[in-house]
Amino acid sequence: MNGGKSKRGKRKPAEEDDDDDGAAEEEATNDDDHHDHDDDYDHHSSPKRSKKKGANKKAAVASSPMKDRHLNPTGKPAEAGIIDSVYVENFMCHRKLTVNLCRNVNFIHGQNGSGKSAILAAIQVCLGAGARRTHRARNLKDLVRKEAGADCSGAKLRVTLLNKGADGYLPDVYGDTITVERVISLRSGGFNGYKLLDVNGKERSRSKKDLDAMLDQLNIQVENPVAVLDQEEAKKFLTGKAEDKYDFFTKATELERLDRCYASIYDNIAEQQQTQDRARENIGGSIENTKRLRKEWEQFQELDKLEVEAQELRANYGWALHSEFVGNLNQEMKKSQKFAKSLEKHRTGLITAEQSLNVSDDDEIRLKNQLAELTEEASKAAEARTQLQNELKDCLLPIKQKEREREVLHRELTQAKKAHKRAVHRLDQARKQILESQGNAAEEERVRTRKIAQTEHDLAAAKERVDPLKEDISKHLRAYQDIAPSMDQSKETREGTERQVRAVQNKLRAMQQESGEGKQALAVFGSKCKALYEAVQKAAKANKFKGPIAGPVGMYVKVVNGKEKYAEIAETAIGPGALDRFIVTNQADLTFMNRLRKDVGCGPRDCSLYRISPKSTKDKYNVPAPPAGVETVTSVLSVENAMAFNFLVDHCGIDTSALTDSKDISEQALLVTDGNGKKSIRGGKVRKVFFLPDGDRWEAKLGDLMMVGNDRKMKQTIGVDRSAAIESTKHEVQALQKELDRNMKEEKGIKDASNKAKVAWNRVAKENQKLTGTIKKMQEMLDELKAEAETSEEVPTIDTSEYDNDITEAESSVENLKKQEADIVEEIHSLQPGVKEQKKQMDEITARGEKILDDIDKVDAQLADIVQGQTRRQEQVDKVRAKVAQIEEATVQQEDTVKEIKGKVAGALDGARRLQFAYNREAKMFELKKKNGGDVPPGEEVDLEPTEADLDEIETVEPGKDSQHFKTKVKNREKKIEQEKQRRNISESDPAVARDKYFRAKKDLDSKMEQINAIERNCKALGKDLRSRKDRWRDFRRHIAEMTNLGFDEFLNKKGSAGEVEFDHENKRLDLIVQKDNTDEHSQTKDVKALSGGERSFATLSLLLAIGESLETPFRVMDEFDVFLDPVARKIAMKTLVEVAKEMDHRQFIFITPQDCSSLRTDPKLRIFKMKNPGRTNTVGGAQQQTLNFSN
Repeated sequence: MNGGKSKRGKRKPAEEDDDDDGAAEEEATNDDDHHDHDDDYDHHSSPKRSKKKGANKKAAVASSPMKDRHLNPTGKPAEAGIIDSVYVENFMCHRKLTVNLCRNVNFIHGQNGSGKSAILAAIQVCLGAGARRTHRARNLKDLVRKEAGADCSGAKLRVTLLNKGADGYLPDVYGDTITVERVISLRSGGFNGYKLLDVNGKERSRSKKDLDAMLDQLNIQVENPVAVLDQEEAKKFLTGKAEDKYDFFTKATELERLDRCYASIYDNIAEQQQTQDRARENIGGSIENTKRLRKEWEQFQELDKLEVEAQELRANYGWALHSEFVGNLNQEMKKSQKFAKSLEKHRTGLITAEQSLNVSDDDEIRLKNQLAELTEEASKAAEARTQLQNELKDCLLPIKQKEREREVLHRELTQAKKAHKRAVHRLDQARKQILESQGNAAEEERVRTRKIAQTEHDLAAAKERVDPLKEDISKHLRAYQDIAPSMDQSKETREGTERQVRAVQNKLRAMQQESGEGKQALAVFGSKCKALYEAVQKAAKANKFKGPIAGPVGMYVKVVNGKEKYAEIAETAIGPGALDRFIVTNQADLTFMNRLRKDVGCGPRDCSLYRISPKSTKDKYNVPAPPAGVETVTSVLSVENAMAFNFLVDHCGIDTSALTDSKDISEQALLVTDGNGKKSIRGGKVRKVFFLPDGDRWEAKLGDLMMVGNDRKMKQTIGVDRSAAIESTKHEVQALQKELDRNMKEEKGIKDASNKAKVAWNRVAKENQKLTGTIKKMQEMLDELKAEAETSEEVPTIDTSEYDNDITEAESSVENLKKQEADIVEEIHSLQPGVKEQKKQMDEITARGEKILDDIDKVDAQLADIVQGQTRRQEQVDKVRAKVAQIEEATVQQEDTVKEIKGKVAGALDGARRLQFAYNREAKMFELKKKNGGDVPPGEEVDLEPTEADLDEIETVEPGKDSQHFKTKVKNREKKIEQEKQRRNISESDPAVARDKYFRAKKDLDSKMEQINAIERNCKALGKDLRSRKDRWRDFRRHIAEMTNLGFDEFLNKKGSAGEVEFDHENKRLDLIVQKDNTDEHSQTKDVKALSGGERSFATLSLLLAIGESLETPFRVMDEFDVFLDPVARKIAMKTLVEVAKEMDHRQFIFITPQDCSSLRTDPKLRIFKMKNPGRTNTVGGAQQQTLNFSN
């Protein structure tokens, strides 16, 4: 039966078997003559564009998003989901029928009415489709075989599926096959449903849910027209319009179903957003009502608060009294210390005076001997001093002698200089006389002589200027060198100050940027914030607002200095869409702000508005301090604007959001677990706990711990509060700038002095250089003149050699005297060290002598005191003793005073501690009542009376003001309490009722806010997921369309044609472009109607096959796919179908046709089933359908 072959070209219809009508005949054909005609199609060359499309198809398959989604892997026969056999009983025209199918290609053919389509209908109904889907009946009972008669209980269908491999459905339960049995009962009370049987035929389930799970696992789609194409769908597809083909395409690829699903999701999102908007609009009244009820309840808490404040003032009064007593005690203690020191001093004096009364003769002798020793020592010191004085005189004698010699030489030098000057003068007179005596006869000699005289005179004057110039050079050089270090130091100081100024300026700019100063920082909160802020400021100046307005909120928010590490997590806790909001207080301003938002181009989510109560515009809400060990958003951020602060409290809950460094730290500090395992947050005020490093958080709801991850990257747009540091840094910059100005002024003064000294030094140096050159030139001129005078003709002259000799002798004498003076000065310097040493010894012996004389005076005074007698010493002792007694009495009195004050201090300390204990008790009770709705939780009660241990644990408090101040405060507060009590007595409100109303309203408001937030989170998540799914859906549609286009052209090439599928997704059209001859572009047509019926049917069939390539269903069934094909086209189509199906050996194909299949040859991959011809009768009603019996 499986794979059996008959002789070529012959068919063997089996005779009907009474025992088993379901045995099917399988027939294979091996007629080579049927394939000889295919050569005409095989030798056609494909056009170039087809080759290109083949390459494109490989690339598209390689990059396909569905390339790894094959149920059965390619390259080997299918193992799961294919149909192994079909069995029907009393179904349509069949009494009993069994069809065992091949794993790959199956053809079922026969005449009309032979029951071919009944096999398709059985597959559909058995695998979950309804009766209408078969297009054969309106209900399943109509499909029961009519000829079975009234005794027929119903129909039974079985489809056996392979269940092997990794993709099998529960292989441990069902084994290698799964049989789906569908029973259609005609009798009431009979079973009518599905059964799932394992490989042994044992029933495993009757659940439709299990059937659906199995079909889903094996990807069987019996309602997909491409997977199961019945006659009606085939006719509709073959004759349909472009729009019908596009609908068929989207339905077959399930794109239509996904699109409807996405539309439903979008409608759901829109509906939820509308619900959220309505909830936000309606929640305003609840917020106002909650605030009103909270205020009413808080008024009843004011009395308790006043009592706590009064108790605090009483405690401060007690501490002030204690502090005053301590101050008095300290003063009296200081007096006691003074008395003790004075008493000690006088007692010591008394002991000394009493000891002086007992001085014996031995003391007098001792003092006299000591006086003698000191006198002798003083004499020796005087002799040594005298000797040193003489030695010093001897040392000074040579120096004084040399100084006298120096004075004599100085006088001689002065005389020598005068003599030199007189000799020069005499020479000048002599030469003048020579010139006058020679007359015109010796004019040339006179001129020469005059020149020599003038040159010698000028040379002498120039030489006299040399020494003063050298002294000036040295003086100015020393001055310049002395200034140079100061100039370098001033420059270094100035540069250091400049570096400090630049560093502090950079620091200031960094702090200003970090603090977010300036309008440019508004851009971080939103692209429209700056424009809207400027429009608001302009409108505010024009008085267009009826109430106060604030915004954006982020402009008023700064990070507290030192808490920068919590900046990002604090902003995460605030949440998105809060920092760019603007706040108004009335409807008119809200309307006007919406108009401004529209003017600057704000979108729906840009710079949203928030309306706050006018009562919340002046004062910030009182929020509790953060719990120990953690921070809250209110402690990390400082908000300078009351409206912004109150908005963040109301809208973002910044007072209930705790911030910690890690999850472990947060749980240690805040998580509480009671005896029943229920979890809560310590303190009662905190609702959410955020922790670093990623901004995740946890909450405690209904006794359970709920963790919420943060999938958004944390960021910081809030600046750091650096206002105090910025102001301090600005003052620092100003001070450094002043210091820099002063340094620059000092540097300029030093530089000017240095330049002045340098200029003076250069000027004198140049003058000296010039003078040296002048002297050199004059000396050369003088030598030339004298040489010329010696070589010239002699004329009667007066001899001046005597005068020249006088000048030479005078100059020699001056030089010798200068040398002698320098030698004397050197000798004086060489004698100085000895004189200094003698003077040092002289000073030492003088100091020693003075000390000895001082000791002599002391001993002499003691000796005189002893000599004066006992009377005076006795009087002194009596006087000192009386003073000691007086001081002792005063000391005793002072000790009594100190003891008394200590008692008062102890009493004041005990009273202050008791008052402090009472205050601590009242404050704790007040906080417990405030946090727990006016009640003290069980186990939290506080003792009314303190124990000694409780009092000892209370530390001393410094009140800072005197007791009178706190006494007055206590009286005023008690008076106010009495007034409040009187006012409360006439009130008709009940505190318990007000508290209950407030908590009910708050609980209702929290519930509504949580619902709104949940809707918002859900909408965002759905929107994000929908966009992602829609993008993938477009990618799938593009890929499937591309693969369909490539497959369409590939199938047409097998007939020698070419084609293209043109998708218009916008207008939902699918048009075919067909080129009859793939070598002739002129044969191309876009009008499919211009093709013949066979060509049109083949093109449509190619499209159907191309679409089917995108499916992953394990089997495909096609009924009457070739009804409109001409014989040639049908032969090509059949051959193409077989080739394609065999290439896809991991899929199963079932083709149903009324046409002859003798052109095909059976093989292990191909099986052909021929249905028995229907029996004909001449009875009324025409031909009757008969069940065929197939056999091998």
